[in-house]
Amino acid sequence: MSMQRVPLYIVIALALSATTVGFIMFTSHSYHKEITVSNERELKATLEAGFAKLTVGRSKPETLFECSIATDDERDATNYIDYSVRDKVGYLNLSTSDDDSHKKKKSFHLSGLDAGTWNTTFTDKVPISFDVELGVGKGDFDFSGLKVKDLSLSAGASTVSVRFNEPNKSEIDVLTIEAGLSKFEAKNLANANFNRMKFEGGVGTYKLDFGGTVEKEMDVDIEVGLGSLTIALPQTLGAKVTYEKNIISNFDIDRDFTEQSEDNYISSNYYSATGKINFHIEAGLGSVKIKRY
Repeated sequence: MSMQRVPLYIVIALALSATTVGFIMFTSHSYHKEITVSNERELKATLEAGFAKLTVGRSKPETLFECSIATDDERDATNYIDYSVRDKVGYLNLSTSDDDSHKKKKSFHLSGLDAGTWNTTFTDKVPISFDVELGVGKGDFDFSGLKVKDLSLSAGASTVSVRFNEPNKSEIDVLTIEAGLSKFEAKNLANANFNRMKFEGGVGTYKLDFGGTVEKEMDVDIEVGLGSLTIALPQTLGAKVTYEKNIISNFDIDRDFTEQSEDNYISSNYYSATGKINFHIEAGLGSVKIKRY
């Protein structure tokens, strides 16, 4: 009697489900680390998460950094957070990866498919430069009210949410975002107070909302491969769009814009608006939609 062969993708799916369920059942260890503000004049924070959920938010002013961790690892996960101060600059490193290619003294060993949940908060008293890498997992990054001096964010196969619900208390020269096979959403990006923004998307769904307070001219460079991109712009914001058309991508722009020349569009209030953004957009097989609200 022959046994019917089960498709390989079903076997893999069942194995992953079983492993994930097992992890959820045994995630019972909680850890906490807190660093108070001393004489730091700024903070450089590197956050690397392989398989994990990572959040960023604002702490109490006197708390430079705080992290609450839930994981299935029995070892104290706070040992994998390094902090030092040199010349009144704080250097924070958090890593959930077991990859030693970066030659770190410590790394968080993965057990199963998930390194747990890492909830981090930061002070609003000193400027902070963020370098964030998220592999497979979920990221919830709320920079509202922080002094973000620099921001570089890279996301792989992840679901990511970014917010600047309050104006950035510092200025970002270049805001860099790379989103791969992911679902990515950013709200109130104008509050980030950047001079230039670079966004690169691979295969995914991306929503960029440029709400917030703008009183200067900013530049945004966007490159999308196979993804679907939606750009939302408030009525008060002036905008100029340069879009490199091709026959295999779809481009939909709000009727508030008029085509000044081939591939160049301008909003009705571009020259009168206090705040304005100049977009340069390239898309491969994806779709781009620009809408007003």
